[in-house]
Amino acid sequence: MFIGRLIGAEKVAVGEVVFTTAVVGYPQALTDPSYKGQVLVFTMPLIGNYGVSEDQFESDGIKAEGVVVFEATAPSHYKSVMSLEEWLAAEGVPGLARVDTRALAMRLREHGVLMGALGPEEPGELLKRLRASMRYEEVSYVDLVSVKEPRELGDGRLCVGVVDCGVKRSVLTEFLKRGVKLRVVPCRRPELAFDCDALFVSNGPGNPKLLDFLVRQVREFAEYKKPLFGICLGHQVIAMAFGAGVYKMKFGHRASNKPVKDLVFTGKTYITVHNHGYAVDPRGGGLKVWAVQPDDGTVEGLYHESLPILTTQFHPEASPGPQDMRWVFDMFMKWMERHAGR
Repeated sequence: MFIGRLIGAEKVAVGEVVFTTAVVGYPQALTDPSYKGQVLVFTMPLIGNYGVSEDQFESDGIKAEGVVVFEATAPSHYKSVMSLEEWLAAEGVPGLARVDTRALAMRLREHGVLMGALGPEEPGELLKRLRASMRYEEVSYVDLVSVKEPRELGDGRLCVGVVDCGVKRSVLTEFLKRGVKLRVVPCRRPELAFDCDALFVSNGPGNPKLLDFLVRQVREFAEYKKPLFGICLGHQVIAMAFGAGVYKMKFGHRASNKPVKDLVFTGKTYITVHNHGYAVDPRGGGLKVWAVQPDDGTVEGLYHESLPILTTQFHPEASPGPQDMRWVFDMFMKWMERHAGR
């Protein structure tokens, strides 16, 4: 139990409590659909100091269920239109300030991520809410953040079908900057994009083991031998489509400074953005490992030796964050061009 000052909406939030060590990027993190179903703890002690502006959003609003910070600071930035507290209140999201978030992060590192409840009620009432709630891994959150109908963006010669499991705006921006047309389709209707030149399976929230329907359809698309790309949750879905397993990590990787070692394409180590609580066990699968996290050996990238298939567990779009690995998009574009030219 941690006691603090309630900020934002005066309501109860229940979710899986996770922490990020990122120093900047709280608007991007809170609007990242991958945080749906989670209460996000920031270990950086001062959150809110540059306010809120919509050009930093990764979706149409806050997707995290709740927020925990040490101090919600007043903003000082020419782009800011409101404070963090005002933003949380406007979006109906509760938060807690004046909490020792580093002590909380150490607790989560020791015990692993835990379900938690946050709000203005007495601890006993919050505990009742918590016990009556479904666990994070039991809910298919992708259905709550995916588009309901297909939409198209851009007007390039080549078309990338985007299976929206909770795709970030910055991912779409990286594709559009490279001159492709995007067809964004619901996560349960990937076949609506099978006629595109390539298929991209996006990041998103929740337990990948609940996505058997998507795994089957990705396996079907792979039979066309067209280029296939996945980031984060998409990486896990593609891995499962080729026979690999996934497992839940003790407390996951959520930061903007995680090293990734490229074992195949450049041999270099890069600094990257991560946001994942599940990881791939590649044993028994049909894909090869091309990138790992050197601190703990987590698989960070897969590829196929004869088919144009590429995945990353990390986020090469990194907004905000290091831009070290945006070349992954360029490499996949070359694969697309090569395949389209056959």
